[in-house]
Parts: sequence; structure tokens; C-alpha cells
Amino acid sequence: MQLLMPLPLCRQARPIQRTTCSSHRPMTDYTRDDLKIILSFGVHLAKLDKVFDPFEKKVLGRFADAMNLEATEKSQLLQREVSLGEGLRSLSGQSARILLLKTLCAVSHSDGESSSEEMEFIEHVIETIGSQVFVLPRAEWGVYEDEVLSAFNGS
Repeated sequence: MQLLMPLPLCRQARPIQRTTCSSHRPMTDYTRDDLKIILSFGVHLAKLDKVFDPFEKKVLGRFADAMNLEATEKSQLLQREVSLGEGLRSLSGQSARILLLKTLCAVSHSDGESSSEEMEFIEHVIETIGSQVFVLPRAEWGVYEDEVLSAFNGS
């Protein structure tokens, strides 16, 4: 099975946006609930190798802070059990699924190494999404952090 391929995904790619009819303000294709689910999976990924690294905590903390999560919400996300199938079904659309994948790549990259457990989980996410998904080569996953942060800032 081939994990990841270099992709024609632009480094400056942003979430697809549409405008609302009434206010003409941009509205992203994912919801605050989507972002909480995505953040829960980021926490899950960070803990897979049994080492919740300070760099992983820092990047996840930045994402949570961008959403203006209360301390109780952050605590709940740290304790939340995740189910990949249920989580993917709960996401509102393909843009949210792609953001999930980019978030996982950013978290995995944050500590400078990806454990085999993290890589297997990311592979499983790609397989479960089921459609053709492209991501940058592993060495370039750090660029996803700013993109994901922008998405979380927009929540």
C-alpha cells in the first residue's frame, strides 16, 4: 500500500469558501463541531506512540486557542475517545475531511518525527476517506501548520 504521494496540492491552498446570500461574508465548508472533532483526532494521534510530546501539545494548544476554546472544552478534548468511522461520518463534508488529514500531518510533523503508529493511523484515515487524497511529501508537512491554524482561526 502506498502511503503518501507528492501532490499537486498548492502550498497556499485554503479551504474552499462560499458566500452567504444575506451577508456576503465568507463561510468555510466546515463547522465549529467539525473543528472540535478534528482537534480530538489530533490529540488521539499525538498520544498513539504513548509520548504526548511538548511540541505536539504546543501545536494542538495553538489550534485550540485559535478556536477560543474554554479550559473545560480543552479538558474534554484531551479525554475524548475517538472512533475514526464515526468521526469521519460526523464531519460535514470533504473539506473538513481534508482539513483533518492536514491537521494530522501537522501534528505528526510537530515533534520532528513520525512514529510508525502515527503513520499507520494517517494511512488508515486516507483509506477510510475513500476518495483520492493527495498530501505533500512527509518532509514538507510543516507547511500544513499555518494552513490549519488559519482554518481554526476562522471558526
